[in-house]
Amino acid sequence: MFDTPPLDSHARGPCIWAIGGGKGGVGKSVITANMAIHLARIGKRCVAMDADLGGANLHTVIGMPTPKRTLTDFLCRKVPNLTDIMTPTPIPNLWLISGSRALMEMANPKHTQKEKILRHLHNLDVDYILLDLGSGTTFNILDFFLVAQEGILVVLPEPTSVENVYHFIKAAFYRKLKRATRKSGVAQAVDRAMEEKVARGIQSPRTLIKNVFEIDPEAGRALQREADNFRPNVIINQLRKLDERDLGRNISIACRDYFGIDIRPVGAIDEDECVRKAIRLKKPVIDAYAACPFSHAIHGIVRNLMLPPGDRP
Repeated sequence: MFDTPPLDSHARGPCIWAIGGGKGGVGKSVITANMAIHLARIGKRCVAMDADLGGANLHTVIGMPTPKRTLTDFLCRKVPNLTDIMTPTPIPNLWLISGSRALMEMANPKHTQKEKILRHLHNLDVDYILLDLGSGTTFNILDFFLVAQEGILVVLPEPTSVENVYHFIKAAFYRKLKRATRKSGVAQAVDRAMEEKVARGIQSPRTLIKNVFEIDPEAGRALQREADNFRPNVIINQLRKLDERDLGRNISIACRDYFGIDIRPVGAIDEDECVRKAIRLKKPVIDAYAACPFSHAIHGIVRNLMLPPGDRP
């Protein structure tokens, strides 16, 4: 029996996890779907939202037909609330918000449409919302990533994937700092620091914050607070060699040195043929192959993400 969607509530907001990575084909949708299912199975009311507005496929990974109502209906004002497009899944406690139906104009929604989605997400009366982001570093994707309490990056142990995740981190970090400069006084200090870029040798965001602080200590502290609050998590997917397990730690060290921020490795997933088999069966991996390495890794990643940041391994 499918659950009835919960009503909107302003009393509290859900915990949002956004799963991105910059590059397509790294396994974001499979990881998102299976994490959402595991959360639902342990009693958390959960919404999995296909935020890949140009290529929605989360329903397939969950093992469902294409929903009748999608974000297209919400953005085109055919329905007033996100709850109207929350499709029940066969898993108790789990609902799906499907992405748009291949409309090019929906793949890059207007600022007002994006803000409408974000506002309604915060009003859903659920415990968790998992956002499956599209590939790339558009402002819309970055803003979905930054609105989440937990930003999660999926990366493969391949040079192009690692390079793309660095680009994503850099773009998201600068986007976060840029949004902070809307506050009075900060924008002017950043502009002055950037004007002196060549003369003062600004090489990284970390150096930029330092130089802004020298120009305007209050503005520098504001940017530093934004930097301190930017702590994405990273999942290494499809590992084939033992030494590839160090990739998460290496990414963390590089980001600390360059950006001055902490990237937290929360899990590694070995390459597992069961994933491909489950996709061909149109079933979630943790249902079709509950004892496989992928399923065990998903359990551990969810457990880590649910811990307070200071208690994570």
